[in-house]
Amino acid sequence: MSRLLLAFRKSSLSVILMSVGLAWSCSNADKRMLVFNSDGGANSFASTTPSMSTRDVCRELDELDGTGVTVFAWCPNVGGNLFLYATERGEVMGDNIDDWDAVNPYLRDHGRKIAVNVRKVVDRGDDPIRILAARSRELGLEFWLTMRMNEIHEDDDRFDVLRSRFKEQHPELLHGKNYHPVAQYAYKRKYSYAWNYAREEVREHKLALFEEWLRYDIDGVELDFQRSPCLFSPGKEAAGMPLLTDFVEKVNVAVGLASSRLGRDLTVATRVPPSIERCRAAGIDIEAWMRRGLVDVVTPMDRGYFDPEPQLREFIAIANPRGIKVLGGIEPNVRGYESTNRQVYAAVSNFQLQGVDGAYLFNYDCHRRAGGRAPNGHWKSYTDEEVAFLRSALDPAVVRAHDKQYLVSHCTYRRVAEEGGTRPLKCRFPIGEPRAFQITVGDDVEQAERAGRLQSSTLVVVLTDCQPKPSDLNLIVNGQKVETWQIGTTQKDGGVELRLDSPPIRQGANTVSLMRTKGGSDVGLIESMDLNLYYRH
Repeated sequence: MSRLLLAFRKSSLSVILMSVGLAWSCSNADKRMLVFNSDGGANSFASTTPSMSTRDVCRELDELDGTGVTVFAWCPNVGGNLFLYATERGEVMGDNIDDWDAVNPYLRDHGRKIAVNVRKVVDRGDDPIRILAARSRELGLEFWLTMRMNEIHEDDDRFDVLRSRFKEQHPELLHGKNYHPVAQYAYKRKYSYAWNYAREEVREHKLALFEEWLRYDIDGVELDFQRSPCLFSPGKEAAGMPLLTDFVEKVNVAVGLASSRLGRDLTVATRVPPSIERCRAAGIDIEAWMRRGLVDVVTPMDRGYFDPEPQLREFIAIANPRGIKVLGGIEPNVRGYESTNRQVYAAVSNFQLQGVDGAYLFNYDCHRRAGGRAPNGHWKSYTDEEVAFLRSALDPAVVRAHDKQYLVSHCTYRRVAEEGGTRPLKCRFPIGEPRAFQITVGDDVEQAERAGRLQSSTLVVVLTDCQPKPSDLNLIVNGQKVETWQIGTTQKDGGVELRLDSPPIRQGANTVSLMRTKGGSDVGLIESMDLNLYYRH
């Protein structure tokens, strides 16, 4: 039956997509997607306004009016089993708390505001999902419900307000002490509240939640496995892989039934790790999901930091012949939540080069660089720069001409690569050991130079805990050795900034190799490595 439903869901759409193709170009602008993943209550239910009006519920959605966003993906679960609507399958936020004074003060006020405001909406007979779905339709946006398949903030005692009664009563369904290292908050308590998807009861519970969502007039659902991908116990990922595939197939069947009832195709989307290898390491057989047509949209990205180097092409090679869309994901945590337009446009340019079908914004709403609260209790509005990106993120002409900063990404857990860090930087910089880094550049730098559009390009490397001279370094860019006189230096506290103007950078993959030949016995750190492009405007 699932194949018949799949054929119904995909028949008309797949033929069109496979025949036309989904290259990122002006002619296919109407097919590009800009998905906005909303962190449920950060900018609506956390409001301190006296009454939670319909307008308050829609605040973060209304802010997208006039932007380039095409899909509003709303996350109703604020914890592993807590929700922002009157669910029959999970628990409503706040119903898990008997004594608010006993809640950790770190998130107590925030959590109580969300709980009170959700209750206000529910008690007057309204439903946040119906409100948002209707408003999305008025704005011409698709409306998805996205489920964070393992929301694990609750592992940290600071977020105890997110712990559900059901999880406390059923520890056998959780990883508990046998938690996966990817559960980054569990190391403090040596315990994780993450669901164990090896348990049939967990998969049935999640399927029931999706079936509940599919009663609504929505445009799609998303399975977000990147918040967080600790799905099976360590070493059990391969055994769990077919269980997860069977679960995704059941979700697909449920979506097919909803599509038949609504008379239109609903989308099945998923957010997964940024390479097929890392998907498999988490127990996610994304290749099988795509080859069997179980998903329509795939976003390979990492969770919790800005990653400019996802292995998108290997997903695209499988997806494109099947009419599946692949999106490039952007998370604003670069070196702290401070992404700039130069960085996000660089990421989009990379995605464009690889041939994706659009972009996906995660946590863009709740980590605005303006920060703080406005007098009415709402989060402050977006900066002009952030609004500009939301409006033109998919405009090829704007992307092409915008200043950019391509960077080697950081581990946001502040661990160096040799001590459990998840990214290339920071890393140690001992004497006599070369370090090689890849920087993928979406811009056609050589063409921009010939056309006189490029004002400057500069490679900047920051070293800390050491202050070597340029003569103590061996810097090679794309196989070309950089002469000592070409390297500019600026001394910083305990470190040095290296600058190379007009490096031999090309469009596509670039390799930067750096070695410290001498300069003392201290083992320094390579703190950051950025390529800065500035255009004439």
